Amino acid sequence: MTGTWRLGVIPTLAPYLLPWLVPLLREAFPRLALVFREMKTADVLAELAQRRLDCGLLALPVSVEGLAIEPLFDEPFLLLAPRGHALAAKKRVRESDLLGERVLLLDEGHCLREQALSVCARAGALDATGDGDFRATSIETLRHMVAGGMGLTLLPALALRNGRERGDVAVVPFAEPAPSRSMALVFRANHPRARDYVGIAAFVRGHLPADVRGPSDPSAGRRRRS
Repeated sequence: MTGTWRLGVIPTLAPYLLPWLVPLLREAFPRLALVFREMKTADVLAELAQRRLDCGLLALPVSVEGLAIEPLFDEPFLLLAPRGHALAAKKRVRESDLLGERVLLLDEGHCLREQALSVCARAGALDATGDGDFRATSIETLRHMVAGGMGLTLLPALALRNGRERGDVAVVPFAEPAPSRSMALVFRANHPRARDYVGIAAFVRGHLPADVRGPSDPSAGRRRRS
């Protein structure tokens, strides 16, 4: 496992996963030169097609022909609520508790927005960004807007792994089955180092942080879009 590995990572994962993942990779593969780029899903897929990236770390589903898909882990969503909100006092919430609530989401182009929208649609929650009054471009902005009492939001577990409570906000887990997103390593199926990337994916699955769980997809490690 030598040479340069160019990996594109989505912004809602990169700052929370890479500080944990990079030291592990450097220890396990000391001769592998790591080059990371933080970019949205569409940009990762475009640069994979143009051979500017070797792999992407993306949220599923990814529906692009010619890509090998190695599921890595499932990451639960947590509810972020302002202090004093009725849901902030709960030990666990259900999707149905979001009925009629104002939920803040990321701007267009972030896959996390689409994943959170699907939860809101099932629960009957209101997309607070739909009327154009507010569109966040980062998870950190969402945190501050929740603290300011503008609404609730759903955040992935790794973004909150350094503490369940942050000042003016409360973090509440969902009752099972909790909503989650599935993360995967994707790369061109005909890449000359495809076997190496399968090995890296297996390594990551074997060293997951406690905040996430192994992929629910039983075909992990064998998925490929022809």
